[in-house]
Amino acid sequence: MFALLRRNPVALVLAILLHLALAVFLIVQVDWRDEIKPIGADVVVVQAQLVDQQKLAAEVEKLKAADREKADQAAAAKRAEQQELEALKQRRAEEKRKLAELEQQRAQRQQEEARKAAEQKKQAEAEKARQAEFKRKEEELKKQQEAEQKRLVELEQKRKLEEQKRKDEQAAQEKAEREAKQKAEQEAKQKAEKERQERIAREKAEKERIAKEKAEKERIAKEKAEAKARADRAAREAELAAQFAAEQDASELAEISGLIRSKIERNWLRPPGSEGLKCRVQVRLGASGSVLLVNVVESSGNSAFDRSVEAAVRKADPLPMPRSSRLQAEFRNGLTFIFDPSN
Repeated sequence: MFALLRRNPVALVLAILLHLALAVFLIVQVDWRDEIKPIGADVVVVQAQLVDQQKLAAEVEKLKAADREKADQAAAAKRAEQQELEALKQRRAEEKRKLAELEQQRAQRQQEEARKAAEQKKQAEAEKARQAEFKRKEEELKKQQEAEQKRLVELEQKRKLEEQKRKDEQAAQEKAEREAKQKAEQEAKQKAEKERQERIAREKAEKERIAKEKAEKERIAKEKAEAKARADRAAREAELAAQFAAEQDASELAEISGLIRSKIERNWLRPPGSEGLKCRVQVRLGASGSVLLVNVVESSGNSAFDRSVEAAVRKADPLPMPRSSRLQAEFRNGLTFIFDPSN
């Protein structure tokens, strides 16, 4: 009702004025029950005009009809408001239900995002740990290579010193032999010259024979000594070359093995439950390092782990190849290694 009056203030004012007019008419209406008093000289005559009761009743009825119409309108408006309120309540209930569903979906999304974030964090930490381990192994390999290189340099220096020492000894020996030869020849000449006058023909022939035999013996001895020195030098050089080649092959094999293992591990997707597992893998390679065949020759006992290792080797194609032709031939004949991610 108050809402209706607030929307129709003019009707409120008209109703109040109508009631005030009725009150005035009732107040000034002649009461026939009172006795009629004669009009005296001291009475002030008031000019009044009687109101037509029928018109008044018609007006009142008209006002009442207007009030009823307004009341009906107000009731209809109230019903419309009630219906609108009910519809609003229903919409609010529906919106509340939808909000609850949205809130539930948002909570589920938050949980899913939190789970994914935790999983990504775990994977990032695992990757960080793997990279740190790889870096540590790479540094160890680098230190080993540096130590090997240093040892090779020391061996080369030692070989050069021994070679120089051998050359110096050989030069001293040749000098001593020349001096001895010169001295012997000088003595022989002096002796021959002394005896020449006594035994001219025989001494001269004997001297020539002795000189020839001595020269031949010296030549044979010298040739034997030189042949032995050359053989010893060639044997030492061959031994050093073989040792140097073996050390180079070992160093390059360690380097290439580390590179192959690192590349395979980068392409390996760890399956669930693979902790502590390892397997032996045989790989046939082409000339350029292309993977021709992969076989697990010693299983880890977990088929998923074995398949993941085979897939990682194929994804790592081509694999690094050594520079040495000897190692390349060995790699093409077949490469066997143990895949142990925990090592």
